[in-house]
Amino acid sequence: MIHRFRAGLLAAFLAAIFAGMSAHFATAEEMPASWKKSMVGDPAKNHYVAEAMKPLANPDAQTLRVVKLADTLASLCSGASLNKVALNAYMTEARFAEIKGDAFNEAAFLADNTFRYFDYRALAHLCAGSGYLFGPEGHLAKGVLKPGKGRPKAGYDSGNPFVSIKPIARRS
Repeated sequence: MIHRFRAGLLAAFLAAIFAGMSAHFATAEEMPASWKKSMVGDPAKNHYVAEAMKPLANPDAQTLRVVKLADTLASLCSGASLNKVALNAYMTEARFAEIKGDAFNEAAFLADNTFRYFDYRALAHLCAGSGYLFGPEGHLAKGVLKPGKGRPKAGYDSGNPFVSIKPIARRS
């Protein structure tokens, strides 16, 4: 009798978990419809692309931010991928290898600061504008990114909208 009770309790518990998970996944795919109007590659309509286009005061921080943004979009946007040859060309042109020591750490801090409150809305808008920023005629770095589908890989979760991005590793 106790064995049947435990089995029934376990079955009810698992059913509740799976019902909650399926409800979560059903809502996780939908993002607010109001975002879709501004999810374009035009900085006049897409605030997040416009913000990404504004250069930082520190040129080293700007270089690190562009590299980090391209890498972030390549890993978090559906179908996007880095063009490593174009990325290396950008890094050579921007003198990435010459950023060393305290200058690198300060630039990394400033670049990371621009991602401080990075959330799903910013990611969705930047995925949509990734071609403008990094495509063949990219305005931040040409050809560094194959834009993909213009949307994030992960579904939207209104309960946890922030996107965790690892900081740039500091050099000692």
